[in-house]
Amino acid sequence: MITYSEFLRIRRQEQEDDKGITKLTDQVLVDMQEYVAINKNSLEEAKKMGDQLRADEISTQIKNAINTIDQIINIRMIKLAHIAILGVKVDSIRQNLMSNELILFDRLSELVNDHKKKMIDEIKNVEPKQLQRVEADDKSDKAVIKIIADVPKFIWRNDKSYGPFGFPNVIEIDKDVADILIKSGKAVDA
Repeated sequence: MITYSEFLRIRRQEQEDDKGITKLTDQVLVDMQEYVAINKNSLEEAKKMGDQLRADEISTQIKNAINTIDQIINIRMIKLAHIAILGVKVDSIRQNLMSNELILFDRLSELVNDHKKKMIDEIKNVEPKQLQRVEADDKSDKAVIKIIADVPKFIWRNDKSYGPFGFPNVIEIDKDVADILIKSGKAVDA
């Protein structure tokens, strides 16, 4: 028969060994169930006898046991998920698992592998994209020009200052300013 101190030992061992999984058999799970069942019987007896103090004590023991079992299961599930994600194939881990944990581990491993394969396949099988040259939009208010003579700083009618632009230089500038620079012989279309 398992005792509560054994629950605590298993939990402590799981917490301390962050790389491995404590060997637990299906019998340990049966023993844990038996521990809780026996305490539930004791709780019923204490209630029948009207011993509320003893009933509260046993109720607390049951809650603590279930809480500790929950913590053990959570720690083990996190370890199993971590191992499944890493794709580690370690038989020593499998032999430390209870049968329901083996089922969980196999399902997790399958899900992780399927997910990884799908993502990698999507990346590997992507079609090459045609590079598209960005054409100047006629509606655009900007133009790209090549400066062929030095242009000093100036202020345009929109109260923006432009320049100075040195030769040779390719710039993007407002269309109306570009037209003036091209007409003045200081720039050409790029």
